Amino acid sequence: MTRRTAVTFLPDLPGLFLCIIFPALVFFDGGKVLVDGDTFWHVKAGLTMLEKGTLLTRDIFSHTAYGTSWTAHEWLAEIVMALVHRLAGLQGLAIFYFFIAALSFWILFKVALRFSGEWISLLCLLVAFSFSKSHLLARPHLFSWLFGAITLYILVLGGRKLFFLPLITALWANFHGGFILGLALQGIYLAGPLIEGSIASKTLAWRSFWREHKFPLLIMLASILASGINPFGYHLLIFPFLVTQKIFSTGIGEWLPPNMQDEHLFRFFLLGILLLLSLPGIQTSWTNRLLLLVFFNAALSHQRNISIASMVLIPFLAQALTSLKQHFRGFSREKSGAGNLRLSGASGLVTAAILFVTFMAANTSAYPSGQKVFQAVIPVPEKNHPIEAVAFLNANPIPGKMFNKYGWGGYLIYALDPAQKVFIDGRADMYGEIIFGDYRKIVGIEEENGELLRNYEIGWVLFPHDTPLVRYLAVTGHWREIYRDDKATILIRKSK
Repeated sequence: MTRRTAVTFLPDLPGLFLCIIFPALVFFDGGKVLVDGDTFWHVKAGLTMLEKGTLLTRDIFSHTAYGTSWTAHEWLAEIVMALVHRLAGLQGLAIFYFFIAALSFWILFKVALRFSGEWISLLCLLVAFSFSKSHLLARPHLFSWLFGAITLYILVLGGRKLFFLPLITALWANFHGGFILGLALQGIYLAGPLIEGSIASKTLAWRSFWREHKFPLLIMLASILASGINPFGYHLLIFPFLVTQKIFSTGIGEWLPPNMQDEHLFRFFLLGILLLLSLPGIQTSWTNRLLLLVFFNAALSHQRNISIASMVLIPFLAQALTSLKQHFRGFSREKSGAGNLRLSGASGLVTAAILFVTFMAANTSAYPSGQKVFQAVIPVPEKNHPIEAVAFLNANPIPGKMFNKYGWGGYLIYALDPAQKVFIDGRADMYGEIIFGDYRKIVGIEEENGELLRNYEIGWVLFPHDTPLVRYLAVTGHWREIYRDDKATILIRKSK
């Protein structure tokens, strides 16, 4: 028998993956993490809550929904974002979220290793990671990646570790509405064994199920109760369904179903899963079948769910690929470590944490040269936000009510100084179907366009210069252009 040495400081494969992927994201993917306008209103909301010392429960950022009740279900994430922003600015916020994403995949690597060897686990991680890139944004949903990975790992481990799930659910419910996914995972890990037991006994095996799974069932009930420990109570259990109403799911890009011609890699992934399921000898549990059913449905309904679906399907993929490998001769079961060297499971995490602290410190005001480096590698993309137009407005504030592009609302809330109330921003659930519908009618130049602009008392418009709306308003004779750059145009209503 081979004798193994004491644990070394060298990281194991998951730790090495974490140490590589975190700085790689910072230095090679930083140009994409701040492209979404929602990042900015989240920061502004957090800063406002810190300044006022109270939770925001009504809108203060728009003139169309001002005073409307607002479910700030990501309030704790916004507080954290504001604190990070105060410390290290937007670039520091991006670094923070890159670390959250990398940490999530490190945990998922640990999950995969429960079902397979290191190299198959690494392949599963790379597949899931490739599908996460499109939704790797500095927004609170990355906390759902982290809490989702932790929840999955605990469910895979089972036993007394399930005690942590209610606490995780309570935290998750204050960070992001994705906590519903955690409850769904717990339900799937209960339903799978129930189906398998019922098939084996050819009847609903309630009694044996209760005897064997009483503890995880009680944990799930405790988690449901714990989800109400937030400022909005159990209303959050139905809140995610409010933002998936048809008018929002057809008018907001990330809520649309994936276009399979564009998402060709995801299409191949689906085909690969079907191929694995069809191969003889590939067996999978009912838990994995339910994971496939529930999360593929979520991904095919809304493209934003592709990332989380690819993550929670790692157990199935690792198990199926391991089963497939065993059908080929010449392959032996993989073993962790290298020879007599036992690698450390903690040093990779410690090293990545040191890198994180170093990057954050270098991006503070005490190190201006470090700030310049991170501003270069993690820019605020000018092609996605009206940066020059905002600079003009800050120097030349325009009185009256604004009409703005939906995707620009968050940046305008964050960057306009003096602050000006927007027409709309990424909080579609708060604006409701009427305001969101009116926005689409105005942008679509429907018959009510002029009447709606008058009813909302719009005095000026900030919109991309190459859009039909700007061209239409310019030819009506009622609007005058006062600013234009290669990104945006500002039009003001002519006085009568």
